[in-house]
Amino acid sequence: MSKKTILFHVLFWVLLMLSFAISEWNYRNTFIDAIVFEFLFLPIRMIAVYINWLVFIPKFLYTNKHTHYATAIIVLLSVLAITQRVFVLYYGYPQFFPEWTVGQHIHVFKFTSLVQVALIIATPLAITTGWKLFVDLKEKEQFTKVLEKEKTDSELKYLKSQINPHFLFNTLNNIYGLSLENSKKTSGLILKLSDFLSFSLYESNQKLIPLEKEIALMNDFIALEKSRFEDRVKVVLKLSKNKTSDILIPPLILVPFVENAFKHSLKNETEMATIHIHLSVSEKNLNFAVTNSKPLDSGILSKNKGLGLINIKKRLAIIYEDNYSLHINEQPDSYTIKLHIKTA
Repeated sequence: MSKKTILFHVLFWVLLMLSFAISEWNYRNTFIDAIVFEFLFLPIRMIAVYINWLVFIPKFLYTNKHTHYATAIIVLLSVLAITQRVFVLYYGYPQFFPEWTVGQHIHVFKFTSLVQVALIIATPLAITTGWKLFVDLKEKEQFTKVLEKEKTDSELKYLKSQINPHFLFNTLNNIYGLSLENSKKTSGLILKLSDFLSFSLYESNQKLIPLEKEIALMNDFIALEKSRFEDRVKVVLKLSKNKTSDILIPPLILVPFVENAFKHSLKNETEMATIHIHLSVSEKNLNFAVTNSKPLDSGILSKNKGLGLINIKKRLAIIYEDNYSLHINEQPDSYTIKLHIKTA
């Protein structure tokens, strides 16, 4: 037991005795008599409190054996009340309050007196029981919060670890396709890949990043994809004119939606694909919309099985809980996601 804990217990009993002595003062000749009277009951009260604290509460109350607990308390109070009656009648009162016993017949088992003594003992027992239940409940809640946070952090790290390799895998495929053609663009794309790796190593592990960094990554990704597909895709990008540096979001929370749009608008598509991206921000809200054309024979999006998209949904639910909304609208020739986040 630490010194802090010992000091706390000492202060508790001192304050308890002083409180009871003050209330007892009206029935005694002096305040000293009231203090002495409380001292006579202090040992038996401490025995009751610590037996209950250390044995009965963990063994019966915390295991939902309420009947056993009530029985144990009644037996304990009965035994201690009889013990205290013997102590005060044969030692305490004759020693400190002899006038109380002169000419009196000693009746240890007088029912009303036993009940009175039992109540005197039970008062601090009830106070400490309530306190222990309150403290233990708070500790349990705190422990549960810590476990939930650790679980959430672990899940987020797991989801990120899936997103980043998935994202990089697609980028490497892009570069591989160009390298087969001996394209002069390959070196530039490798440089962009280096930027992605740098982001993955140093930025994505952060809980939040400035929105402008996510926008920069999104612009790089769009440039990379357009370099690969050249005239096969048209991208219309509209970004908010409001200041974005003060808005913080989780890393890689927007880019996967853009990646998903490129992936599925160009899959099995021989004609021009179009992608519309719109990002607007206000003081407390972020709105992000991505619409991509879709080949008529594509059935992939309707099943919504994209790894990146599934993981983003999980991350949004964990991070923002009820402070976001994600709507998906699929038409025969288009696919739209609309994301709204309350940023404050």
